[in-house]
Amino acid sequence: MNHSMTQKMFALLMAVILVISLLPAAVLAADASSVEVKLTSGKATVSINGKPTVVQAPYVASNTTMVPLKIITNAFGAALKLENGNGITLTYNDRKVELTFGSKTVKVNGVAKTVAVAPVVIKGTTMVPLRVIVEAFGAKITIDQKTSEVTIKGERAQSTGGGSTSIDSDYGKTKVGDSYQDWSLNYPAALVQVDQSDNGSFVRWADAKEDAQVIIMTESIGDELTSSELREELSLYYDYDEYSLDERTIKVGDNSFEKIITRSKDSQMFYEYRGIQKGETFYIIIVGVKATDKSALNAYQNLLDSFKPSFDKADKALKDITKVKDGFISYVDEDYGFSVKLPADWYYDSEGEEPYFIGEDDDLQYSFTSLEEGDSLEKWAARNESTLKGDFVSGYLRNVSSAPIKLQDGNAIVLSYEMSFDQKDWFAYKEVMFVSGSYKYLITYSYDAKTAATSTQSFNRIIGSVDIDTAYIDKNFGYKEDTSTSAGNRDEKVTKRSTEYGYSIELPAFWYGYAKDFNDTSVFYSYQGGSLQIEFDEESKAADLEEMLQLYVDSEEGEEMGLEIKENTNVTINGKSAHKFVIHSDGGNFDIAYTEYTYVFDTPKGAMIYTFSINGANATESNMKRIEEAVQSIRFN
Repeated sequence: MNHSMTQKMFALLMAVILVISLLPAAVLAADASSVEVKLTSGKATVSINGKPTVVQAPYVASNTTMVPLKIITNAFGAALKLENGNGITLTYNDRKVELTFGSKTVKVNGVAKTVAVAPVVIKGTTMVPLRVIVEAFGAKITIDQKTSEVTIKGERAQSTGGGSTSIDSDYGKTKVGDSYQDWSLNYPAALVQVDQSDNGSFVRWADAKEDAQVIIMTESIGDELTSSELREELSLYYDYDEYSLDERTIKVGDNSFEKIITRSKDSQMFYEYRGIQKGETFYIIIVGVKATDKSALNAYQNLLDSFKPSFDKADKALKDITKVKDGFISYVDEDYGFSVKLPADWYYDSEGEEPYFIGEDDDLQYSFTSLEEGDSLEKWAARNESTLKGDFVSGYLRNVSSAPIKLQDGNAIVLSYEMSFDQKDWFAYKEVMFVSGSYKYLITYSYDAKTAATSTQSFNRIIGSVDIDTAYIDKNFGYKEDTSTSAGNRDEKVTKRSTEYGYSIELPAFWYGYAKDFNDTSVFYSYQGGSLQIEFDEESKAADLEEMLQLYVDSEEGEEMGLEIKENTNVTINGKSAHKFVIHSDGGNFDIAYTEYTYVFDTPKGAMIYTFSINGANATESNMKRIEEAVQSIRFN
């Protein structure tokens, strides 16, 4: 056996779909600030802007640093979306990074790049290649050759919203503030508001050349901090080349602020930072000006001194710029004719193809497709429920129910259920289905089942605010095919052929192909809770793989995954001899049981390897029948 064969077999074994780490989780709202991440391979403690956090330890494989995906989403504010159970889409400002389990191809804004190691799940944590992602975000990576510590410096994703708002149009208003974030200050003279996060945790004013700017930020910090600790918090927002010129505590009226003056070498900007804590909120005020010396900041002292960590609603000269009303923010996606009111701690993934909203524990997605002739709301809802029950073993699916629900736009049906991959962690879904004209509209609300009481209350309030502009959709959209797994006839099959390797296979039409060139050495398809990988290996024979599999099962990695060879036999499929391996995992450290069915055919050119994987939660009679039918359809010319 050679090393390349071992690597190929390892990649083959890791094709199993483990989606638990990508199910709904807390995602931080973006707030446009500097990011510095420090990590070391093999160490479980990672520093994000100076704050340590314990994660699954990063590691190096094939000269590629693999890190937990949540480091990237939390640190950079990148929005995360799971596509068809097997694809990961990260959106960051105008960048979109697409990764796929089992694939070494990463797409950055549609441009394919090849990485040495594919995304993988370890102990329930999704590990991804670091460099290709953070460099796509414009971040810089440096490595300390002595300590091997990796430092990543970049910026958090810009928040949604925030158009250019002229302050000169607000006659009679001499002050500006945010009633939700609870602060106010004098209007920044000669500057315009250019950025504002949805919940107001970040606001920025600037001049046309960006030579002067004023920034207000708020963050939750919990315990009361000392002066030195507050200054440390301020220093987290420094640019990579900023250095301190002056640090002190100052008194303005009844309030004490921590003050730091800095200079940035590259931008030739001078900055004055001020910070004050009120309860669990830390207020950060930053003035930046491009100049030859720090005296240029003197012109902004009155503005800085006017800041107050409070909002006086009785002050008629004070303009309220908050987007939050009664704890909710109104979102309108004009491109898709969709509007909704969401809690202030949610944020809108504006880079997604369709409206997608993320809260601390819950999320909401909206989409629509064409209504086929003869279809109806009732048929659609029944089909979705039938598909759900056909894809999950009864012990992994519970509380399934359908009920009518009233939307602003008409009558709908909500399909509610809870599902799990390990019978420990349960996730809840409410799929609201609505039909109008020639379109089907789907609103999916998902949350951790542990928060069912509060999430159900939130759902009821949110769904009541939904408004769909069906007239706009009818006017501006044409035919939109429903490509979901519940659409159409799930018994429909397609035959795929490889002229290069002389074989064919019949697959369910709804299985999704990520790598689907059958003349290539590798083919990858996914389906609910599983995957199919076809590999051609000119260096391997069935007998070689038998030994390799046993070594892998007996390895430390195999023990962690709870692997066991259940079957090792010779079979005949359509007159062609094959070697069949069945490897079962009881979940091991992952807690997600699965089984892989591998068939190896010796050919004159090398080995053809077919591996079908299925999670225990999805090993239903209908899914296993589809796998067996696909196996029995394999033919060689």
